[in-house]
Amino acid sequence: MRVAAVILVALGSIMAATSSSQDATPLEIQFCPAAQVRTFPLESARGAQSLVLQNIAVINHGAAPAEVADVTVELLRDSNALDTRRIAGADLASATAAGPTIQKSGTLKLIAFQFCGSALIPDGIELAGTTLAPNQAFLIAQQPFAFKGKRDALRVRLHARIDSREVEVAATIPIQSAFGKTQFRFPLRGVWFAGVGPTMHTGHRWALPEEFGYDIVRLGHGGLSYRGTGARFADYFAYGAEVLAAGEGVVAAAVNDQQEDTAALRRPGDTAEAYGARVQEIQAALLAKGVKGVAGNYVVIDHGNGEFSLYAHLQPGSVSVRVGERLAAGVRLGKLGSSGNSTEPHLHFQVCDRVDPLMCAGIPVQFQNAALPFADYPRPLQSGDVVVAN
Repeated sequence: MRVAAVILVALGSIMAATSSSQDATPLEIQFCPAAQVRTFPLESARGAQSLVLQNIAVINHGAAPAEVADVTVELLRDSNALDTRRIAGADLASATAAGPTIQKSGTLKLIAFQFCGSALIPDGIELAGTTLAPNQAFLIAQQPFAFKGKRDALRVRLHARIDSREVEVAATIPIQSAFGKTQFRFPLRGVWFAGVGPTMHTGHRWALPEEFGYDIVRLGHGGLSYRGTGARFADYFAYGAEVLAAGEGVVAAAVNDQQEDTAALRRPGDTAEAYGARVQEIQAALLAKGVKGVAGNYVVIDHGNGEFSLYAHLQPGSVSVRVGERLAAGVRLGKLGSSGNSTEPHLHFQVCDRVDPLMCAGIPVQFQNAALPFADYPRPLQSGDVVVAN
């Protein structure tokens, strides 16, 4: 099948600084997202979990340069470090090297949602390497972890030299391994394929808003998602399917006037390189338009508890609910389409902690009515699963 387009996304900042002596340090550690980092089951039967630390930034607010020697990330249980990753020397230089390029190219602002807007890297702060002049910072992004059992906090520690003085700075953020509080149902009926989901080999997991979201398509004869050449939206088996509210709540946002464009469909004879280049150009233009450019026609439902579900890429003119309307689970929202940042007709579904589909942090969910015919035991929906929903 053709992989549905993914979007990037993120949000937040937290800091807690301590020194190895009683002297105050001007170095600050910040996280994005800020409130917590979330896990997703890697292998449920064996209690294996996965975690992606999306972003950490170290900022020098002082008047003297700071030379950072190492950064250590620890996963804790009851304040004990069970998993430790030390980044130093050439590895630290490599981990921080992309930051200046991202900032100078404008990418930091283009995909600001991935870096918590200006909360992670405030305006006026310049990204640099491991030696930080005043008002400089470095960025370390997308650190993955896998482990068995429970972890309840993540701690970052660093050692640096400032004015010939050795300092240690540390910051801690909670680890949350629970699913969202809302009882969700799968937002489509019938047999579907979760082409993209929360596992690390697909793109969603590396983007903050959609970290635990899904791109859902329908497969047909030969395991393809389309008939014929797939040159028209109507060729796709998923196109026009009814999209349903996954849980009870109030409509917080609804867009219904965004057009679909076949330019992002893969054409017969396209090489992977040519197609990839065309899609990147299209996606850059859509990202510059903001939420409507990315999500196309969409609905956001507020379920309470700080949980908001998004249904994106709907057909133009098909959205049948209005802002402020209270809905029961299973109510029709619109028709599956290919508006916005979409490489083929599919439903993008995610749950995150704010109403803005981009400036939010993803929340993992379980679907109450999703049968997984190829799963050996009950477990959450993963990337690549076939789903049967009534």
